[in-house]
Amino acid sequence: MRLLVTGGGGRLGSTLVRLIAAKGHPVRAFDLPKAPFAVEDVPGVEPFRGDVTDLDDVVEACRGVDAVFHLAALLPPRSEENEAVTMGFNVGGTRNIIEALRRRQGVPLIFASSVMTYGVTASEPPPIREDHLLRAHDHYSGSKIEAERLVRASGVPHTILRISPLAVADIVELPDIIPYRTDQRIEFVYIGDAAGALLFAFEMPEARGRIYNIAGGASWQVTGAEYIRRFYDALGVEVEPYFSPTYTALDWYDTSRSRSLGYQRATLNGLLERLKVIGEGARPEVRVA
Repeated sequence: MRLLVTGGGGRLGSTLVRLIAAKGHPVRAFDLPKAPFAVEDVPGVEPFRGDVTDLDDVVEACRGVDAVFHLAALLPPRSEENEAVTMGFNVGGTRNIIEALRRRQGVPLIFASSVMTYGVTASEPPPIREDHLLRAHDHYSGSKIEAERLVRASGVPHTILRISPLAVADIVELPDIIPYRTDQRIEFVYIGDAAGALLFAFEMPEARGRIYNIAGGASWQVTGAEYIRRFYDALGVEVEPYFSPTYTALDWYDTSRSRSLGYQRATLNGLLERLKVIGEGARPEVRVA
């Protein structure tokens, strides 16, 4: 069984590629020619350099694979620089994946979407469910909404995962402006759990045709101020964060449906324990702007 991961050189993509390879499946990691590849030397991984906006590249990448995980996308803030470019890559690339899979009957598509498709929901009671209205509020969310529409109408066996922002056990530089308010409800998901959800969605035939929220679960449901305080306290770093003055497209999510995928293995406290170890090892060199 050979699996294809588009965006296989990215942070989530490379995590998924490593997970697939660790399970003993050959995996083709598809990314742009100039993209960094952290998985080239992983046994069982076949790097494929190409562009999802080029149909010939996509058809060749899909040749001989048994499933496609489509993660390749322009993400914020780059996605907000040019709407046409973002739609061309995120929607046009998805259209090419669908066209390639239509030529190969029965190959499933696992599509990585985003909880950003729900728009700003701070005035609504949580948690946000999969049947919530989709509302574009920027180029990225608009591109994901349109890409989801194409996937649902494609006739290709598919599963759509709306993934919340990723948490990583690493020293992360504080952004100039935190992209949510201090009192905003936020829920991240550990990157390894998000990768697991993608793979489990492929492994479970009953997931075909379904849409899932992929988020961390109850332990990750905190406010913006609490998350930033606990994250940097665990690293042992003093920061002076500046938060968004307005609510943004992040909330708490209903993951009762997606729990059947068995992916919620990391807790927020578990992440903080990892960060403490990292912080203790790097403390003399840690500098956060």
